[in-house]
Amino acid sequence: DYVVVGESSAYNLEQITKAIRLVNAGAKLIGTNPDLTAPAEAGIVPACRALIAPIELATDRQAYFVGKPNPLMMRTGLRMLGVHSENAVMVGDRMDTDIIAGIETGLDTVLVLSGVSSRETCEEYPYRPDFILKGVGEIPGN
Repeated sequence: DYVVVGESSAYNLEQITKAIRLVNAGAKLIGTNPDLTAPAEAGIVPACRALIAPIELATDRQAYFVGKPNPLMMRTGLRMLGVHSENAVMVGDRMDTDIIAGIETGLDTVLVLSGVSSRETCEEYPYRPDFILKGVGEIPGN
């Protein structure tokens, strides 16, 4: 019923082909997140959005992404934690998923510069995080 694509270092042509056939036969295409790239020790690597793109192109179907910035995921998480958005904060390294997810959910946002986004790339977006820190080690305690 569903083809679910996440991030993997073992992605191959056989899996892509099988996914294309299943989607063409009526399976729904689900992505875990819309990130194009992810940081790794050796540098940037392709992430879920880049891995799902060949399936979308070959089937002419768009994936539904369940991960951030999906507002349903964010609201469900807050509900499961029993926390109101005014008492939570979104910390992330990506302007295009983490920070927009926090903003659209009504959370304060903290961009950490230890991953994908930088101060320079932050300027490319029409929105801003509430705080920018070098890394999570700079988050102050209570």
